Amino acid sequence: MSTTTLSSKTRFLALLGAAALTLSACAAPAEQEAVEEAPETEVVAEAGPEVAPPAYLASSGEIKYCATLDNPPRGSLDEGSRPVGFEVELGKEMAALMDLRVAWVQLQFDGIIAALQANQCDAIVQELFIREARLEIIDMIPFSNTGQRLVAASGAEISGDTLADLGGVTIAVPNGTSIAGLVEEANAALADAGEEQIRVQVLPTTTDTFAALDAGTVDVVGTTTTAAAYYVGLNPEKFEFLGDAFGLIQTGFGINKDNPELTAAIQEAFDILVENGTYDRLIAEFNMEGSEL
Repeated sequence: MSTTTLSSKTRFLALLGAAALTLSACAAPAEQEAVEEAPETEVVAEAGPEVAPPAYLASSGEIKYCATLDNPPRGSLDEGSRPVGFEVELGKEMAALMDLRVAWVQLQFDGIIAALQANQCDAIVQELFIREARLEIIDMIPFSNTGQRLVAASGAEISGDTLADLGGVTIAVPNGTSIAGLVEEANAALADAGEEQIRVQVLPTTTDTFAALDAGTVDVVGTTTTAAAYYVGLNPEKFEFLGDAFGLIQTGFGINKDNPELTAAIQEAFDILVENGTYDRLIAEFNMEGSEL
């Protein structure tokens, strides 16, 4: 082999070695950069929830809400038995701020506070009126307004449009609700006046009351403004409002009095949703205008 050939080969090998060193030098910073990024990801993961939940919830990773899930558009079950509605989404958004999953405990309304007190759930997320008697036994955080409304079959001839006018009329009300108590008060006043009283059918759920109205077994349904708006909007050819809304009152989340840390966390989470516009977005999404605080 000639001297020229050896020199060329030597130069080639030298250049190849230099290139390899250059490639190694280029690779090193990339590897170093990847190592430096890992702690940043860890820091984000360890930052924790935006709202700190009580330790027992943080440990389980789940919050349980009591609700009837029979009160659209606030809360109900869709065709796949999945919870949907304004309060459902509001509850989920609050839980997300606490980095918690949500489990729904579905109950009939008249047993919902007892279930909370028995620790079957952590909080009530439901159209629950804020009343002094309730505030004596549970903590409540206002999150909307509501009231009462009467609904009749479309075109029905009813003698009046207030409870005081409904003597002799058959009215259906959901068990354990405020409207049931208001009907009792109206009947007491009618009895004192020597007038015919309202005939009352107390049924398990709001759905049952409207099924009875649709079937013609009752003349009027007494329910919340929310439920009335939903069912009239769903079936305007069948149902119509009877008179104006009455008895406006705030509704609130319910939490046990021995759990002030959760009360504070839910209040903080709700305030954030109001401030960042999520609350107003959900009000609009579920046609709840007029029910916001």
